[in-house]
Amino acid sequence: MNVLPYVIMSVLAILFGQITKHLNKKMPPVVSEEISYKEFFASLKSDFKFDIKYTLIYLALFNALVYFVGNVYSIYLYAVIIFALMLVFSIDFRYQLIPDECHIIIGVCGIINIFFNLSSWWTYLVGAIIGGLIFYLLGLLALLIFKKEGMGFGDVKLMAALGLFFGMKSILVIALVSFVFGAIIGGILLIAKKKDGGSYIPFGPFIVIGAIILMFVPSDAIIDIYINFCTWLGNVMFSWIYSLNSK
Repeated sequence: MNVLPYVIMSVLAILFGQITKHLNKKMPPVVSEEISYKEFFASLKSDFKFDIKYTLIYLALFNALVYFVGNVYSIYLYAVIIFALMLVFSIDFRYQLIPDECHIIIGVCGIINIFFNLSSWWTYLVGAIIGGLIFYLLGLLALLIFKKEGMGFGDVKLMAALGLFFGMKSILVIALVSFVFGAIIGGILLIAKKKDGGSYIPFGPFIVIGAIILMFVPSDAIIDIYINFCTWLGNVMFSWIYSLNSK
């Protein structure tokens, strides 16, 4: 077994763990004032403190990428994207805002990925358009129907950036998975009365979950799982309705 990819990914996990922790303290909107990159790296060095939480998450995900996906170029791009997505998750969850730097990091990874897949470059551009357009239209629909913001523009930019990286088919799967998790978790929060019907639930974390799942599970497999589940649920509901009518 080639251990070098595991070593490289583990080093990246430790490095990203410290940077993520630091960015969660220094990055707007966490702090009101913006700092230069020079000031950021200087403070990273002076305030260095080993972080356990983020490092363990990265170690688990990065080494799982090597094991399940293999030692291919895409896992290193995945690692950088996971780093950006972790920032999206933590900052959007707390402040309902996604920093533009996260979109830029994912977008740059998307451009790099296109150079490795020049024969199908158009699918990635269409993916960016579709990803952003879906959430933009949903946001407009929410404004028209509910008279309040449904999807923030940060979600639109995040989906566009992910679409540029994953492509046309995969961004639709990410949207599907994020809606499923959003519905389940949102429903649980409402039932538990953690949120009321008018509360805003940030959607960025659900997009993050969908994107990370897609890194490990092929889009076709996710679609098959969804179709099989819907078929099973339909059969269960039909049997229940039939049994009620039979009484």
